[in-house]
Amino acid sequence: MVASCPTVVEGDRIRITRVDSCGRPIYGDCAAVVTDGIVSIKFTPEVEEGEEKTQVNFAGRNCLSRAGCDTVKWWSVEMVWCNINFDAFSFMNPTYRLRRNEEGDPIGFYVSNRVDCSAGYAVEVWAQIDGASDACTGEEAQGQWIYVPIPWIAGATPSEITIGGEDSVTFTSTGKTRSGNRWGRGPYNVEIVDGIPAPLGEAIDPEEPMGWILTSLAPPEMDCGCQPVPRPVPDPAALTIEGIATEDPRMTVRVKADNSGMGPVTIDWGDGSALQDADDNRYASHTYETSGEKTITVCDKQDPGVCVTKTLTVPLPSDTPTVTVTGASTTEAPYRVSVQVAVPEQADGQAVINFGDGTGDMTVTAGPDGTFTPVIHDYKYPNRYTVTVQRHDKPTYYARQVITVPITQPAPVAPTGLTVDDAETTADSLTVDWQWTRGAGGAVDAFEVSYRSPAGSGTWSPPLVVQESARTATLTGLTAATEYEVQVVAVGLGGTSPAATVTGLTDAA
Repeated sequence: MVASCPTVVEGDRIRITRVDSCGRPIYGDCAAVVTDGIVSIKFTPEVEEGEEKTQVNFAGRNCLSRAGCDTVKWWSVEMVWCNINFDAFSFMNPTYRLRRNEEGDPIGFYVSNRVDCSAGYAVEVWAQIDGASDACTGEEAQGQWIYVPIPWIAGATPSEITIGGEDSVTFTSTGKTRSGNRWGRGPYNVEIVDGIPAPLGEAIDPEEPMGWILTSLAPPEMDCGCQPVPRPVPDPAALTIEGIATEDPRMTVRVKADNSGMGPVTIDWGDGSALQDADDNRYASHTYETSGEKTITVCDKQDPGVCVTKTLTVPLPSDTPTVTVTGASTTEAPYRVSVQVAVPEQADGQAVINFGDGTGDMTVTAGPDGTFTPVIHDYKYPNRYTVTVQRHDKPTYYARQVITVPITQPAPVAPTGLTVDDAETTADSLTVDWQWTRGAGGAVDAFEVSYRSPAGSGTWSPPLVVQESARTATLTGLTAATEYEVQVVAVGLGGTSPAATVTGLTDAA
C-alpha cells in the first residue's frame, strides 16, 4: 500500500470490545459490537499545564521566565449515538442491566446511577479517506481507511437525553483512556502484512492511548447484535528471569512470562520436575537441587505448540548488568569514550545505555556469543557525566559509572604477532605484518615502524607512520643481503606502547 498525506473524509464504523481490569481483550461469545450507529466521536485531551518557572533579580525585573512542558493525563472519548445498541451500552457501562426476550436477545436495559470503571472497553474507529496516491495497488488491497485503535477506555458517563417532536434523539457517553493497556497487536486482523490480513504489525505500547494507522484492509462487517472474539494464536511469551538476591548459592530461579494478555502458560524447568502452570505476567519460582546448565521451556497453555526456551546455568550470577567506560579519545574526537556492557545470562540479551548528556537512550544487543561490542560515544563538552546501563527486560536492575570527560587514557598495548613476510621480501625491502587489539590499554592513533642494522645495536631509522587500521608496512631503500631488526610501536593520546620487534634478512642482489 502506498499513500501519503491522506485526507479523512468521514467516519465509517466502530468496533467496541470488552476488556478486563488489566486492559486485556476478553475472548469468547458476545464480546464485541460493530456498528455505524454513531453520529460522532470526539477525542479531547485532559492537559495538566507545566509549572512556570520565574526568577526576579535585585531590580525587580524577571531574569528568568519559562513555562514547563504540559502533560496529557488522559483523553476523554465522547461518542454521540443515533442508534440504540443495547450490547454496546452494556459493554461501556456494565452497571446497565440488560433486558432480554424469550429467545435471549437484548431488547433494552435499565439505567444505573453508578458508572463502573473497574474494567472497560476498547474502541476501534475506521474512517474513509482520500489519499494523495492510490492505495488500491496489488490484489490484496481492499481500499483505504484510517484505523484508530483506542485500546482501553474506562467508564461511560451519560449526558442529557432529550426526546422531542422535531429533533432526532441522540445518546452521548463519555469515557476516559487509561494507561497500562495490554492490547498488544490486538485480537483482530486490521492490516495487510506481506499480502496476508494480520493483526497490528507493531504492538501498541501500554502507555500509548491511541494510534492513527493507514490500512488497506476493509473494516469488519456490521451486526446489530454482539459478536464473538476468537482467541488468536499468540506470539511466544517474553520472559523475565531473575534469582533471589539474598540466596547463596542462587539456586532459585524466578520466571515471569509476558503472554500479551493471552492467559496462563506452562513452565518446564528442564530438570525433570513436573510442568508448572503460571499466570500471564506473574512470577513463578523453582529451586533446583543440582547445579549446571538448565533449559527452561515456557509454552502457551491453550496453544502448547507456541513456546520459548531459555538456557542458563545455576547457581545464577548476579541479576545486575555491568558497565565499564574507558577513554577512546583521538585527535579528531577528544571527548570520545568506549562503553563496554555485560548482562547476566538470564537476561534477554539486550541492554539500555544512557550516556548522561541528554542524547537519549540506546538499546544494544549481544552477539551470538552473548557479548556486546563496545559502544563508542562522543561527548560535545568536557564535563562530569553518569553513564547508566539497564537490563532491557528488567530496568530495575542497573549499573552506573561516573566519569570525567576527557578520560585520561593509558598507553596502548604493544602489537603482537609481528612477523616478516618472506614472500614480499626483496633485495631492498622488507614487509612486516602484525596484530593489535585494544585490550586494557588506550586507543591507538597510528603505528610507527622503524629499523636498524645490525640487529641489537645501532640507531633506529626515522619511523614510517601508518594509519591505525593498518596491520602491515613495507620498508624500502634497504641494502641487499643484510640483516635488519624491525620494531613496531602503537601511538595514542595515552602515549607510546612497548615495542614489538622481529629480525629479517633482505634478498641477495
